[in-house]
Amino acid sequence: MLQITDLSFSYVPGQPILERFSFSARAGERVCIKGVSGKGKTTLFRLIAGLETPAAGTITLPPGCKTTLVFQEDRLLPWLTAKGNVALCAGEEEAERWLSAFGLREELDAYPAALSGGMCRRVALARAVAAAPDLLLLDEAFKGIDPARKDEIMTLLKETFRDKLILFTSHDDAEVAAFATRIMEL
Repeated sequence: MLQITDLSFSYVPGQPILERFSFSARAGERVCIKGVSGKGKTTLFRLIAGLETPAAGTITLPPGCKTTLVFQEDRLLPWLTAKGNVALCAGEEEAERWLSAFGLREELDAYPAALSGGMCRRVALARAVAAAPDLLLLDEAFKGIDPARKDEIMTLLKETFRDKLILFTSHDDAEVAAFATRIMEL
């Protein structure tokens, strides 16, 4: 499903973030991309999502592959309610369904400023899931979510994306052990 071959990228000439990086993954996998801060995990996700252009190498996805990225920051639109933010990627009924699935039924009409950090993370995750992607990129997507809720969300994602590809980053070893089917070190 995803094939990366000899990928190179740098923000500053002569200081590569990624150099001749190759990797492949297929539908049904949940691959944790691990590495110390600054190693290129977020950059790799930005390249896969098409937000950056590689200096060299290729990223190959199947034709029509829909990719969704949950950034480290929530990136919610502050002038929209939780339901409004999720409805950007699906209709209002789907937004309500996914927000309820993420434990936010009572917060449908709340604006991001009125939500806790963990609630905002769940709205961002609900929005990504509502988009029905083939490839889901989760960049530190579970941070700030309480452990019991995190376990529920990981179970929901495993079920919802059992035939899709999920790439995620995390510095939490327990999270990786509970969610990853494979680990890729950068």
